[in-house]
Order: sequence, then structure tokens, then C-alpha cells
Amino acid sequence: MPNSATPTHCPYCALQCGMNLTPAADGTDGVVVVSERADFPVNRGALCGKGRTAPAVLSSRVRLTTPLVRRAGVLEPASWDEALDRIAEELTRTRTEHGPDACGVFGGGGLTNEKAYALGKFARIVLGTSQIDYNGRFCMSSAAAAGIKAFGLDRGLPFPLEDIPRTGCVVLVGSNLAETMPPALRYFTELRENGGKLVVIDPRRTRTAEQADLHLAPRPGTDLALALGLLHLIVAEGRTDEQYILERTSGWEEARAAAMAHWPEYVERITGVPVPQLRDTVRLFCEPEHAMVLTARGPEQQSKGTDTVGAWINLTLATGRAGRPLSGYGCLTG
Repeated sequence: MPNSATPTHCPYCALQCGMNLTPAADGTDGVVVVSERADFPVNRGALCGKGRTAPAVLSSRVRLTTPLVRRAGVLEPASWDEALDRIAEELTRTRTEHGPDACGVFGGGGLTNEKAYALGKFARIVLGTSQIDYNGRFCMSSAAAAGIKAFGLDRGLPFPLEDIPRTGCVVLVGSNLAETMPPALRYFTELRENGGKLVVIDPRRTRTAEQADLHLAPRPGTDLALALGLLHLIVAEGRTDEQYILERTSGWEEARAAAMAHWPEYVERITGVPVPQLRDTVRLFCEPEHAMVLTARGPEQQSKGTDTVGAWINLTLATGRAGRPLSGYGCLTG
């Protein structure tokens, strides 16, 4: 194999950062070596720890090289035939004794389309179970449901990251991307360097919150009340885009009624966020020509995750931001 770099992408999160892979030197346990790909526009060469160490999973030193079967409470090496027969026997026994739904299948976002298809067929046809899920249920499925409800489709992040430094304000809800998506942080740094404002909403004082112009720290689980309280102030202060609402939305009266039931002092009691911070957030979000709301796992992984994300989306709809350049709603995935 020629010792030349192959340009590709990191397999982990939605950023899909560009990277170069080079065959490892002879005599090493690794297979490939990761290096920066500076010409890729998303990460511009930067990689997080997961991306830089991605080839480590290919090392035989950190992977199982033979199946393990538990005997008398102890995991012991076994042949593939023994392991597969054991799995088939136990699945068959469980299905016979307790019914097909006693067996469950849990997939993951790392599966290829072909593997996911085969896994679904295995669950429904071979096992006959309805209990099939994947890790997205613990990821951004609430945002997907809210996006479909609001816009008719789930687009995740509908604008490129390079739009972020060019907008006037970003309200970032429930994301510590400085640690979870480090290559993306530079866009928010550039936002502030360009005069834009960053509002971070997170109960914790994270590394991302330390970069913000304004940090709101609501009590955990109160994001829905916070979003409704901000919409209340947008309405009360006359900051809605009435023509946009009339021409491009539906259900405004219901959304408005829910917001008007969450007056500032009431929201402060629920969330712990002081009223002046609520007003500052509305001012920072509404005064610029362009603004965005970005959500992540914080508001989504709650019992009312879909409603919560929907309430944050409503801030962009009520102010006429959604669907306009350098503005709108997006979900940071991965």
C-alpha cells in the first residue's frame, strides 16, 4: 500500500470533520494514522479527541479477538459456533416462554444503511418482536419530532456553520459544544469577534457558558417554562412579526395563549432565572436583523422534550426568523 494520505471524514458526530488517513508504519499495532485536513471547510483541520483517536478501535490490543461465553458466572473464550448457538438457543427459549416481545433489539447510529435494514428484518421477521429502537431515542428524536410538527420535515441544522459568525445573535440551549463538538466552537468565537452575541442556556457553568455574553442557568427540567416566558416578553414588548405570523404560520393563538400564561415573575419562580436576564435575552435576540436558536440534548432529553423544542422553535417563528438568511432554528446533532 502506498504511504500516501487518503482524505476522508470522521465517523462520529454530525460535523463529519475532514481528516486524512495514512497507513501506519510497519511494526506498529495500529492500522492507520489520523492527520489534519486543513482544506476541509467545516473543521479547517481541527479535530476533537474522538476524531484523533478514531483508529484506536482497530487495534487488536483493545478489541476482543474471540467470543466470550459466561460459564458458572465467569466469561471464558469460546468458538464462534458455540457462541452463536448459545445466542440462538437463548433467544428461542425467551421467545417461547415469554412471547416475541420479550426479545428486544437496540441499534445505533454507527450502523450502515445496509446493517440497519438487516437488523430491522431480523427483529420483525426472525424474532417477530415490536421492541426495536436505536440510540437516537436518547439523542435528538425530540427535536426531530418538533421540527416535523413545526416545519413538516426534520432538517437538523438547515444552514451551514459558516452562517453562525455572520448572524447577530445565537441562543444556544443545552449544549456544551466546547467539550462535545470542539471544532464547532470557533464559529461561535468568530460570532463574538464580529460583534454578534451569544446567549447560552445551561444549568451548569460549562466551558461553553464561559464564552457567552449572557449565561442563563435555569433549574434542570424547566426549559419549557423558560422558552414560554421569553415568548411572553416578545409578545408583551411588541417584538413579534405580525405579517410573517399571518402569512406563514398556523396555530399562533394557541401558542400565544400558552406564552401569556407564563409572565416573567412566574417564570422566575419556576426556573430561577431572574427577570432582568429574561428581558436581556429577548433584547439580544430581537434587536439584530438576524438571529438563531440552536438546541441540543439539554432541552430535548426531557419528559416534554418535543414540546420544549417546539417552544424554542416558536421564538424564531414569532419573530419572523425561520426560513430567512442567517436566521432560524437548528438542532446540533451528534
